[in-house]
Amino acid sequence: MRHLTLYSLSLLLLIYAQFSCSSGSDRFESIEEMPQFILTDSLVVDYLGALTILDIKADRSEYLMYDPQRKEFLRVNKHGDIILSKNLSADGKDSFGAYFYSAHYYDDDKLLIFPYSGGVCTYDFQFNLLSKETPFNIFTNALGSGIATLLVDNKLFANKYPEKASGDLYSHEDYLARHPFLTTYDLDKKKVIAEQYLPKESQIIQHPGKYSEPAPHSIMMEDELYLLFSNSPEIYKYSFPELKLLGKVALNPSDKYVQVKPFPVEALGNGVFNKLAGSEYFHFSSSNGYLLTGYLGAAPQDKVDALPQDLLGGEDFMALVKEYKIPYYQIRKGGKILWEEQNDTRFIFKGGHLIADRNIIQPIVEEEKDHVVYYFYEIG
Repeated sequence: MRHLTLYSLSLLLLIYAQFSCSSGSDRFESIEEMPQFILTDSLVVDYLGALTILDIKADRSEYLMYDPQRKEFLRVNKHGDIILSKNLSADGKDSFGAYFYSAHYYDDDKLLIFPYSGGVCTYDFQFNLLSKETPFNIFTNALGSGIATLLVDNKLFANKYPEKASGDLYSHEDYLARHPFLTTYDLDKKKVIAEQYLPKESQIIQHPGKYSEPAPHSIMMEDELYLLFSNSPEIYKYSFPELKLLGKVALNPSDKYVQVKPFPVEALGNGVFNKLAGSEYFHFSSSNGYLLTGYLGAAPQDKVDALPQDLLGGEDFMALVKEYKIPYYQIRKGGKILWEEQNDTRFIFKGGHLIADRNIIQPIVEEEKDHVVYYFYEIG
């Protein structure tokens, strides 16, 4: 096991000085409190292309992966060997459609895939379709990311689309407060066992409108469910599976965070500019009692306003994205902020494991490789 600090001692001192002068009362007060990212393991897959980890078996004997270019699902063993691969989006008896929200190991010998078309598809380990059911439709925009669902044994947490929602759902500015989107579903009993409205204290309810991603990031920690909405800088804690709200934690991010304005309901295209001038949370994980959150910075409002409002994208637009939409991470423990700083690593959190696609103390090198490497970390 190797212990890797994020930066040199001199930079740690610089960060310490910065946070010591912060007005936030929950910032850390001594450099001894600085957490470390600890490299615990790595996985090398002999594969030419890009792979995304979708899920990990509890004993880490196997990994479920996906190639977004070839649209293939892969089962990979703990040694990095490919056991089986198959395209399930092509036409055929085992197809689920073109897009999916998430995929999971289930029981000891099954796989679950939640397709964009709705419902849930159950597969065996040979990627043969066993059944397709439609318990409910998932309410999210996060295709393939896994943000939409959390599977705990036979209990599924998801952001559920309202069953009786009319076609004018989005015409109501306060539509996110009108329905109990948060849902726990029992896969064995095939029924909804708990529903809950989005917390009324959250920014996305306090400031009604359409947001780019209504589904929360969700993790389990000490048998409790923690939710972080992409556009609300607070963590909400719930009992599980009952979904009783137990409390919240204000993240108090640095001034690099700017609260995003909702998309105008009547002109959704304008929301792209709001998103450019605001921040959003893209990462949420836990490790050894620490909570790790990641958000994107925001471009200055005056620079966004200077862009042509009738053109989405373009050279000037992408220049602002490159300069300002960069990742910042925050580590908390016991209600206290221990570290917050820019970091170019894009962590993922799957199967209870914190994973990066590079060694975080090595410089980023853009080069084509004939293999894929994942690095496993803990915070301590």
